[in-house]
Amino acid sequence: MFNCEQDPLSLLLELTPKLAKRRYRQSIYEAWNCKCGYCGNEATSLDHIIPRFRSGSSNRNNLLPACQKCNNQKGSEKMEEWYIQQTYFCEQKLTRIKSWMNQGSIDIFAYNITSLIPELVAG
Repeated sequence: MFNCEQDPLSLLLELTPKLAKRRYRQSIYEAWNCKCGYCGNEATSLDHIIPRFRSGSSNRNNLLPACQKCNNQKGSEKMEEWYIQQTYFCEQKLTRIKSWMNQGSIDIFAYNITSLIPELVAG
């Protein structure tokens, strides 16, 4: 869910859950330059690479910026099977998507939070 050990800290400092969610979603768009991960057009939504229908999660590594057209066309199909059939299919993009899906997440419970933010503990 988190890309680096500082990510959980920034979410802890957010004022509201709504702002935390907005920042989380925006970081995904920015990682893909606000472009659809499939066709390269402007992204207007986040697609669940493994659809929720197929027990896909809403973790960062399962969300991909997508244009509305690609998101709607893919629906609950398996990403790779659907993407290979598209006229704009690109092996490099498929490799990047797979890499995105396999990125490691950080277990925030594995870190001693007080050592990461001593100024907050010292108060």
